[in-house]
Amino acid sequence: MNIFLQLENTYTKESCFQIISYIGNDETRVQELLDCFFAQTKDYRVPQRAAHVVSILYDRNPDLIKPYIPQFIEKLKEPTLKGSLKRNILRILQHGNVPEDSKGFVYDLVFAWMMDPKEEIAVRAFACTVLYQISQDYFDLKYELKSALDLILEENPLAPGVLSRARKTRELIEKELDES
Repeated sequence: MNIFLQLENTYTKESCFQIISYIGNDETRVQELLDCFFAQTKDYRVPQRAAHVVSILYDRNPDLIKPYIPQFIEKLKEPTLKGSLKRNILRILQHGNVPEDSKGFVYDLVFAWMMDPKEEIAVRAFACTVLYQISQDYFDLKYELKSALDLILEENPLAPGVLSRARKTRELIEKELDES
């Protein structure tokens, strides 16, 4: 199977799982998928579709994807990064996988996305969780994050996905602050 061609053609849930099945635990095939993810193409659909496959593959076998996290973080630096790539990178990073030397950069960038009412709903929602995970290592950030979440919850209108994630994250932080 040629993963790039598979992603370039009509993309369905079935084709996504065919790619995942084809990859299995083969690191060479994972690299082929990641080459599609990081590809600089005129057609944004191949990297977008690859990002979705990467995200699902991470759910099934995180150890195959974890070595690429530094590259994902580098990708976040691109000013024209498509929302689908942001969303899928943040979906992976929400599991607390941000390397220590990247936490400051990721926190600042993702914080800005979370606070931006024009940012995509899923990006803002995943941002809440990524920031919460980083705050687990830096207790003082919990106060800043709680204040930011309070501001977000005052937005009107606020998308239900952002509302739910912001509320849940704020509740976790409040509980931790009360226990300290």
